[in-house]
Amino acid sequence: MFFAASSIPHRRNLSALLAFLGLLGLSLSGAPTVAVLLGLGSALIASKSGLASPAKRIESGVILAVATLLAAGVAAVLGLWRFNAVAPSGFKDFQSIFRLVLWFCWPAWPLALWTIWRWRHLIFTAQWNRHLLLPLWFLLVAVAAALLTRPSDRALLLGLPALAALAAFALPTLSRSIGALIDWFTLIFFSISAIAIWVVWIAVQTGFPPKPAANVARLAPSFVPTFSWLEFVLALAATIAWCALVWWRAARNRDALWKSLILPATGATLGWILLMTIWLPMLNHGRSMAPQIKPLVTLIGDRSGCIGGYGLSRAQIAAISYYGNITMVASPDADRCEWIITDADATPPVTDVWPDAQWEEVGGVARPTDRTDRLVILHRRSR
Repeated sequence: MFFAASSIPHRRNLSALLAFLGLLGLSLSGAPTVAVLLGLGSALIASKSGLASPAKRIESGVILAVATLLAAGVAAVLGLWRFNAVAPSGFKDFQSIFRLVLWFCWPAWPLALWTIWRWRHLIFTAQWNRHLLLPLWFLLVAVAAALLTRPSDRALLLGLPALAALAAFALPTLSRSIGALIDWFTLIFFSISAIAIWVVWIAVQTGFPPKPAANVARLAPSFVPTFSWLEFVLALAATIAWCALVWWRAARNRDALWKSLILPATGATLGWILLMTIWLPMLNHGRSMAPQIKPLVTLIGDRSGCIGGYGLSRAQIAAISYYGNITMVASPDADRCEWIITDADATPPVTDVWPDAQWEEVGGVARPTDRTDRLVILHRRSR
């Protein structure tokens, strides 16, 4: 949709098709309101921005508006229009969303802010400058959606292309010293990060150096390391490519405008490849609920009767269903079951909801990497 709104003055038919597909995809994925806001805002900007002729501006705006109405009509026919907005409930919610925006959009948001400041005289003018207003509108809609929907990062993801476009306009205004600072910072940061990832992986596989291996054993108890040739080769190839890129970037050739961002982009890619290859088993062990659910299921002796759940999150219910192959009864009807799985920190406590004399605690299991996350099994006492 962002590409369609950007290129509609030059590629009318392709942009019309892509606009409809993009807006339809947003509507079908549960965000028809966001689709309508992006579509109508893009139509208004296209009809007001300084293109070749007024007739071409109106034509572009009408095409985007029609695509928006068609996508909204499909959402209405399928019954997708629902009010799902959830306003932040307090300071902690705003703090959490602010932290999410801060790290989710790093490092593009400092460059985007610099763009807004350096090009401010072209933003707030009577002549609508589409190259600035369009990414600004997409970004504002994404941030507003992140404030009013859960999970916030799903909505915020929609604003990343526009944020990248805004950040790109900062490149011509950066001085040579700032470009060099970005290069050196990213070179040192991502190189040290890659070295640390490799050292920890080698320590887990071989036991040397002993201190990183001991730290992993302490943070992820019962983790059994495995070796995969495919993951190792992919991680090694990515690391060699990073070294080659650093050598090329440091070569004495003419600077290009985009070179100051090639190291940050490639460094981020290197980090993700290393995490998703050689570190993936450790991350799965640390973040997965399987080490907690599998021993928990063994505490339930007779599974012929119903099993209720109380005070569990959606993630815990999904993990119990997947790893334990258990279909639980919802909380309101859990008191008629023989077994109850509850979170130890459920509010109010399960003993305040059902008489303690009717239930006995069979046992509980905490996550190996988070001892505060503990699930408890209750069994109905014999009558």
